Amino acid sequence: MDTYTDSITELERLERRMEKKWYDLAMAEQRNQPVHALERMYDAYLKALDDFIQYQRTHSAHPAPRRKAS
Repeated sequence: MDTYTDSITELERLERRMEKKWYDLAMAEQRNQPVHALERMYDAYLKALDDFIQYQRTHSAHPAPRRKAS
């Protein structure tokens, strides 16, 4: 794999992680989990979101090389 493909793969992994944290939080809220547990889960979601955004910003500074039209 090349660096661009590795970056996309990592970005997708971080996105799935973030989405899972959000889903877990939503399900916990529906199951009436205690507020302190929801707050901890929300903090974990925010951390995952921050990791995703940071990675996206860092790697968007180096766009993929453009392919020539054939």
